[in-house]
This record gives sequence, C-alpha cells and structure tokens, in this order.
Amino acid sequence: SSRVMLDKQSPYLNSFILNSGTNKSIKKGMAVLDGKNFIGRIVDVNYFSSRVLLVSDLNSKIPVIIEPAGANAILSGQGHNKYAELEYLPKLKKITKGDIVYTSGVDGIITEAIPIGKIFFKDEQMFVEFFVDFNQLKFVNINK
Repeated sequence: SSRVMLDKQSPYLNSFILNSGTNKSIKKGMAVLDGKNFIGRIVDVNYFSSRVLLVSDLNSKIPVIIEPAGANAILSGQGHNKYAELEYLPKLKKITKGDIVYTSGVDGIITEAIPIGKIFFKDEQMFVEFFVDFNQLKFVNINK
C-alpha cells in the first residue's frame, strides 16, 4: 500500500507520484490497484518514490479480456478519467453493454483477471467505464 503524494492532472497526462520506490521493492511495470480494481502501472521508479501511468492516460495501452465473451482487445486511454476506448476488437465475438473488462495478462507484465471496468456504447462505439474515480485516489495497492 502506498500514498498518492503528487497528482498531475492535465488533458494529456494522467499520472501521479507514490511515496514508495525501490526502498519498498517497487519495480517498473508493476500493476497499481485501487482495492481490487486495476488503475495503472509503474513507469518510473526512484529510491523513495515512483510514478504511476493511469489507464486513462493517452499513452496507456493495456491488453484486456472482455467477459463473458472471452474477447481480447487493447484498452486505449483517451485522457478522460471516466472511460477509455477498446481497440482491435474481434468482429465475431458478441459483446454487450455491462460486460466486464479485465487485464488479460498476455503481455507477461501485468497479472491477468484484474477488473478494470464495464462496457458501454456511445455513438455506436464501444468504451469501458472505469470502476474507479481517479479524482478520489489517496492510497493505492501495488501488485507484486
């Protein structure tokens, strides 16, 4: 568990600084959770601090699986703190509103089956509404 020290909010960058670093065995690539929900990953580590890139950031691309369909896709941050877009969706899988999106683990970095959000449709496009309110984060968990 780590405390959010500095929260940098801008339309282009969604990240924050934690008060844990290599002194607490934090490593680049580790998953960051709010409770049981995935919110981002460690992208930079110092001795006493580390930076978390949130799933909502424009630079964030996370491999995910949509259940119950079992469809694999890429969750692409849009700079919004409420939702992200799905890319590279298979055309043959039936995905409906309310389906749950989890980390897939296919990248070999982030553990599989960590919940992220649920599917919703807007203007005939599919998005993922996050389970977490990023503006309310004070403490987070780091998945080792």
